[in-house]
Amino acid sequence: MERPLLNDKNEFPDDQVLAKHLGKTKSAWDALTAGVAAKFPEASLEWRYYNDGSAWLCKLTHKKKTVCWISVWDKSFRITFYFTAKSDKDIENLEISPDAKDSYCTKEPTGKLKPFTIEVRTQKALKDVFVLAKYKSGLK
Repeated sequence: MERPLLNDKNEFPDDQVLAKHLGKTKSAWDALTAGVAAKFPEASLEWRYYNDGSAWLCKLTHKKKTVCWISVWDKSFRITFYFTAKSDKDIENLEISPDAKDSYCTKEPTGKLKPFTIEVRTQKALKDVFVLAKYKSGLK
């Protein structure tokens, strides 16, 4: 089974560590952090090491709500949002790529939540990420 990188509990994922693992994708990471600061000034990105998965994950929170989770992979990062079934119709109407919608529709729920994962290798993928983050931030 594939596992995310950043498995060393003692190595905080600072810019240098991220650049080592992301390579050219680091520019997309920088665009993500700049976009979060500009579009969601009340939001924050928080790194934490999780023992259950033995990896560092980044959590985007808006006020007290977790918007999404970010994991680092070899030359990419994955951003996962979790939605309940009642969000399916709204997501179908969002201005995101048809491929992303199709991928989400084929996912099976884990309990009551359904994951919506976007693998980011270029800045182009961030368009869908920001649309989903805006939608998720507005949910009650």
